[in-house]
Amino acid sequence: MKRFFITIIVFIFFTRGYSQGSIALPDKPFLLNLPPDTAIQNAIERNPASGLLTREEKNVIYWVNYVRQKPASFVKLVLSEFLDQFPDVKSAYTKSLIRELQKQPALPPLTISQLLIKAARAHAYDLSQHHEELTHNSSSGDSFEERMALFGFENCVSENIFQGKPDGLQAVILLLIDAGVENLGHRKNILDPDLATIGISFSKSKNSDHYFLVQDFSCGD
Repeated sequence: MKRFFITIIVFIFFTRGYSQGSIALPDKPFLLNLPPDTAIQNAIERNPASGLLTREEKNVIYWVNYVRQKPASFVKLVLSEFLDQFPDVKSAYTKSLIRELQKQPALPPLTISQLLIKAARAHAYDLSQHHEELTHNSSSGDSFEERMALFGFENCVSENIFQGKPDGLQAVILLLIDAGVENLGHRKNILDPDLATIGISFSKSKNSDHYFLVQDFSCGD
């Protein structure tokens, strides 16, 4: 069976460290029969900035907020089903994620930030047009700090980057698993209680079928 390679990279502004990992999945959809949480869904739709997002980009934010607000339910209803359908993904990383989510207290949802959407969109597009590998530097040479400062973010900001299918749920699951990432930086960003806002963007690579996903987070807008 054809396998689809996923690459993820994280940058944490607080420590200025980054890690990356990759995983191969069978090229098939993840089938999940779970009614949507209307409270989470409605909160996204009520935010005026959601009008800037595609359906799949909203899906990323939906699942980030689902796992933050309902970590144990995410394990039982989503992650367990994913591991049943993709058993090759099971590893020490999935075991640690299950343990962490089962004892993780509920966290406030992240609010959509128009500024963070613009920051994520700019970098996702730049990656899709000018890069084959994941990087937090722009093609013009701006560092992560310099890129974020252009949008008014000087501190308490972090970023995850993912390369793979434009599937919001699958992207969130793989970022949470963090296979091959020793510091579990993607997972830490998604579950960070100090972060309050999020902006995301998918952009298709001009040279392949892969999409780049950028998630930007901040303690405020």
